[in-house]
Amino acid sequence: MEDFFCVKAKRKMRYREHLRLNLKLAVPVMITQAGQIMVNLVDNFMVGGLGGKYDYIKDEQLGKTALGAVSLGNAVFITALVVAFGFSFAISPLVAAADAKKDKESAASIFSHGFVLNLLLAISLLIILEMMRPLLYHLGQPEDVIEKAIPFLSIMAWSMIPIMIFQSFRQFSEGLSLTVPVTIATIIGNIINIALNYGWIYGYWGFPRLEVEGAGWGTFCARVSMLVVLVITLLTFKKTKYYLNAVKFKEFNKNIFRKIINMGVPTALTSFFEVSAFTGAAFICGYAFSELPAEQQLAKTNLAAHQIAISLASTTFMMCMGLGVAATVRVGYQLGLKDYKTLREAGWSAIFMVVAFMMMCGIGMIVFRYQLPALYLNNQPVIDLAAKLLIIAAFFQMSDGIQLVVLGALRGMQDVKVPSIITFVAYWIIALPIGVLLAIYFEMRAFGMWIGLGFGLTVSAIMLLLRYHKQTKKLIHANP
Repeated sequence: MEDFFCVKAKRKMRYREHLRLNLKLAVPVMITQAGQIMVNLVDNFMVGGLGGKYDYIKDEQLGKTALGAVSLGNAVFITALVVAFGFSFAISPLVAAADAKKDKESAASIFSHGFVLNLLLAISLLIILEMMRPLLYHLGQPEDVIEKAIPFLSIMAWSMIPIMIFQSFRQFSEGLSLTVPVTIATIIGNIINIALNYGWIYGYWGFPRLEVEGAGWGTFCARVSMLVVLVITLLTFKKTKYYLNAVKFKEFNKNIFRKIINMGVPTALTSFFEVSAFTGAAFICGYAFSELPAEQQLAKTNLAAHQIAISLASTTFMMCMGLGVAATVRVGYQLGLKDYKTLREAGWSAIFMVVAFMMMCGIGMIVFRYQLPALYLNNQPVIDLAAKLLIIAAFFQMSDGIQLVVLGALRGMQDVKVPSIITFVAYWIIALPIGVLLAIYFEMRAFGMWIGLGFGLTVSAIMLLLRYHKQTKKLIHANP
């Protein structure tokens, strides 16, 4: 670990070294995220392909309805999942700070306490999601879309338990700067997901044809397999095995629970404010102004186009999570060493990297704005609308990446309360009201909603950058 992070005290670390260290942490996570993204994309391709040329049942409306159902089901589930993930993110910076001090007992204790809290949170969210299912009928969405979304949401809700246990081990491993075990587990889980989805969605290979429900069951089984593989993999790594042997579930300290909760709750709220804006966007995009058949079809078109655009935008966002993890771990480690100048430089280097990456992604979205939606389904009105949404998405790519990485750096500094307030203002006070006004009042539908989301992301990025600049300068001046 010392060889990985530490630099001689009298020598200033060059930016090339910062970039190398960032990549060493980020690349395995980006590979992991790329694998997860591929599964999500394949899920959408398969669901959108129902009734198309790869299906033995021919119905051009089936894919659009199914894609809308997955969009709504995922919108609700992802809101809960991202909140849970946000809470679990408190584990990695605390473990990183303990690892910097070579404090094995503290790191192991943080894991055991975090594991218990994550499990309780998963069970609570499962109950809430199951209770919320009937509410979907009262949100102005096409009824046939809701009927497919509800069983899908129920299956996804039960997958909350294995994925949050997996997340506990993942944050522990990443806090120790070991990202390869998570990559191995995710790749294996993704292969299983693709195979099971293909069988269950279409009814091939002797599987029953479950369509949208099949996508849910494939994901559930993949998450269980990811957990099993990760635990086995961690027990084969010398460092993680060394720390895991010190884990005890018999002794608990309320002060450690309080420390994780004090950091986890604001982080969870930060995640909730952002993802709830995108969840609300799905329902606003799919809102039908009347019961007329033409209006119902238009609502489905907007909802399907939104799902395609958000799927592609989420792809670049999730890839950037690797740099966000690198920022959290490196900043958290330097915080433990009390090397605040290197801490500041580590964060800025990750920010510069994400700006370059997102610029390339934005250009790609504009250039291939018609070709990318065509991979999902063969419906020209949906493709044309999705292409317009991708132009908006391309322009806020940099803002999206910057706010993700800066949040990771601030989390590494254990600064989580003010960022949660910033995200609340950006998404609930700015993004959602502007989006609703344009989408509903001015009848711009999905296009107007995405303009609102772009404004919110930009405000969030600017405010978080200012926060990071101020807090790192403050640390350096207070500790000359």
